[in-house]
Amino acid sequence: MDEKSMNQNAGLSADQGTGDKRTFSQEDVNRIVQERLAKEKAKSSGEADFTKREQELARRELHMSAKELLSEKGLPVQLYEALNCTDRETMEKSIATVEKYFKECRANATSNIKLRGFQPGAGVRPSAEASGDLEIRKAMGLST
Repeated sequence: MDEKSMNQNAGLSADQGTGDKRTFSQEDVNRIVQERLAKEKAKSSGEADFTKREQELARRELHMSAKELLSEKGLPVQLYEALNCTDRETMEKSIATVEKYFKECRANATSNIKLRGFQPGAGVRPSAEASGDLEIRKAMGLST
C-alpha cells in the first residue's frame, strides 16, 4: 500500500473509533479502487512476461537439444523443424522414429543396386543382348 492509502485507512479507523463517520464520495472510492487494480495488474503483468520469457527459453533449449541429437545420430539437422518438440520425451521419440526410417532407407538404397552390362574387372565385353542394342547393331551392319 502506498502512503496515501495508509493515511486514508488510518484516518478512517481513527474516525470510526471516535464515533465520527467519515464518508468517501463515489469518486474517491472509484479512484482508490482504480489505483489498487492498476498495482495488481502491473504485478501480474510482470509475472506473465517472466513466464512467457521462461517458456520461450525452454523452447529454444529444446530445439538446440534436438539439433545436437540429430547431428550425433548422423541425420540432417534441418529435420528439427519437422519434429514434435513439445517436451523432451516427445522430441526423443520423434528423432527415434526418423532415425529408424533413415536407416531403413539407407539399407534399401544400397541393397537394390544392380549393375547391368559391363562389370568392372570382368574383362569381358558385354553382349549385345545384355545391353539391349541387338536390333541397332543389325541395322548398322555390325556384328552381334
